[in-house]
Amino acid sequence: MSEAMSSHAGEETAEVVALDREASRAFVDRDLARLDALFSDSLLVNSPILRVNDKRTVLELLGRGVISHHSVEVEVEAVRSHGDTVVVMGAETVRDTPDSAVLRRRYTNVWRREGNTWRLFIRHANIVVGQGPA
Repeated sequence: MSEAMSSHAGEETAEVVALDREASRAFVDRDLARLDALFSDSLLVNSPILRVNDKRTVLELLGRGVISHHSVEVEVEAVRSHGDTVVVMGAETVRDTPDSAVLRRRYTNVWRREGNTWRLFIRHANIVVGQGPA
């Protein structure tokens, strides 16, 4: 890979990691307008509650408070760029309410370039079981 291509790929992955973190903040803040802009219209989420939801359903459940988080801490462990997609993988610690137990999760987010914008296209998150408290 040429230095120019490598630099360009590094800029893209840095941009997507920043958007990934922004999406986590917007989710905690229930910023539906921002999430609507960050989510692809084709979004599919394989959620930790054993359901696959599309964009409309995720935004609806978040808006009604059926799903919500008090806090989310994200540790990005790997980022790979593949043309018009960027894969972000890592670990999350989630607290649904100020008094709830901390949940440890593993996640994979796939971002896709749509026009001139990166949008979250696929998400998978699962709760890590069998480990002590965070």
